[in-house]
Amino acid sequence: MGAGLTPGGEGDARVLVAADMTLRERLADVAYFAVRPTFVVQKLAWGREAALVLLVLVALDLAIGLTAEAGLGLLGTAGSGGVLPAPVKRDLPPAIDLINALALAPVLEEVLFRGWMSGRYAALRFAAWGMAALGVLLVNLHLPEEIAQHVRKAATIGMVFALYQWARSRNHDTAVPPWFIRHFHWLVWGSTLLFGAIHFGNFESLSHPLGILVVLPQTIGGLLLAYTRTRLGLRAAMAHHAAFNAIYLAVI
Repeated sequence: MGAGLTPGGEGDARVLVAADMTLRERLADVAYFAVRPTFVVQKLAWGREAALVLLVLVALDLAIGLTAEAGLGLLGTAGSGGVLPAPVKRDLPPAIDLINALALAPVLEEVLFRGWMSGRYAALRFAAWGMAALGVLLVNLHLPEEIAQHVRKAATIGMVFALYQWARSRNHDTAVPPWFIRHFHWLVWGSTLLFGAIHFGNFESLSHPLGILVVLPQTIGGLLLAYTRTRLGLRAAMAHHAAFNAIYLAVI
């Protein structure tokens, strides 16, 4: 599958020995990642140490997210004379909200926005299909329904094909292209901004330029989830996402 780097090769970026980190070193590494996201090959094997790291990351995410929410609360919503858009009210049963928050969002969003961070060709191809499908579905929101229904079907068929292709190639297309490591920080920042941007769908239309800050907590959370994904793996990122949502819903 073309030239590329295989895990453990000489061209790999620095390798993180996560188990050797103190809490202070871990927080410093998170801060460094936020400033300059780094690709690593060696992840912390799952066990007690990894579970503790995950707990630290979820706690950090909650602390930063709730602090950001409190700060944004000072700006107020547009309906009360503030600058932030009001949340969209959806009449969904509580059970559906819980399923979305604790299962669908953690799985689907992590696969789409951070599943590719392994850098492997198979994952990158799948992510390209996913991003294309997301773009089509966003455009589809503005199409007449008689056309939109066919577009949705086409996007679904495309994703099924992409999933099939990934399942067939994931065990042998494991090389990591050099350009991926070289531009990893841009890819992480770009996907993090996009992750924050899709959450505008949870709010009414912007009425003030500062209204874009309404998705600041989600954007910061996306960067922390990227750290979890690269240091602990995709399943850990899903667990992080689900745990954050569960605690957030219980607190707010």
